[in-house]
Amino acid sequence: MKPNFLVAGVAKCGTTSLFHYLEQHPEVCIPKKETFFFISELYENQSEDVRGRRDHSRIIFTEENYNQLYAKCQGGAIGEVSTCYLHYHDTAIPHIKKTLGDIPIIIVIRQPVERLISGYKHFTRMDKEDLSLESALAAETSRAELRWDFMWQYKRLGLYADGIAAFQQHFTKVKVILQEELTNQPIAVMQELFKFINVDDSVVPDTSVKYNISDPQQNNFWFKYLFQNKNVKTLLKPITHLLIEEKTRRKIMHKFRKPSKKGENKLTLDTELKTELMNFYRNDIIRTQQLINRDLSSWLK
Repeated sequence: MKPNFLVAGVAKCGTTSLFHYLEQHPEVCIPKKETFFFISELYENQSEDVRGRRDHSRIIFTEENYNQLYAKCQGGAIGEVSTCYLHYHDTAIPHIKKTLGDIPIIIVIRQPVERLISGYKHFTRMDKEDLSLESALAAETSRAELRWDFMWQYKRLGLYADGIAAFQQHFTKVKVILQEELTNQPIAVMQELFKFINVDDSVVPDTSVKYNISDPQQNNFWFKYLFQNKNVKTLLKPITHLLIEEKTRRKIMHKFRKPSKKGENKLTLDTELKTELMNFYRNDIIRTQQLINRDLSSWLK
């Protein structure tokens, strides 16, 4: 078995929540979030001794291993949820078409400045970014030349139009959803997606948990104690892995993670930087709304 639908991205736009909501459906099989298989050539012959490199153990490099991953799926809607294929559409699309054919494609996007801030906060929370936002944006080109992972391309990951146009050109069914709708109307969005991938659209997933929140957890005592304390993790990890299946462990962890209180840990852009970013994204937003036939005027404010 191979995937018969694919989520092509984008990072920090709700793909983790989307993955967990999709996999709750009894007719949907997604054995692993993110294989990187269709862009794996970008990671070949790449060392992992730099902060910006991705762990090779999380990448599927061969078609044999890719097929083995999906061998456990017994039919229905079989999918892969990715954060990278829209960004690397030129590399990914030929491989997807050759391996999977003309399958339905789902893309989830977000107001690009909000996405950028979320991506930056995600890495500062994980102690993977030690530059200020302005310095990190200035370093994007040099980091790309050093082959840092795409997730450090905070600014360029918010450019959607070229990728959407490319997928629309090569695939018959392409559905673009907005992160704000997934957040505010999750059940309606998921039931629409269930219909899109041809499974029972009356299923109501549990959308009570918001996954992969970027906010820091310094004031979240239980999260810090249970999930960030090395001694506790060393003690509990073997027991929980033996007694609790992976998807339940993930849900418990994300259930404990809390968003910051209103105004707390808020990253505020100065007027000059915000204006610069909005000018950078303006034409892409206008083109994106034309491609998906949606009003994105609120993104321009």
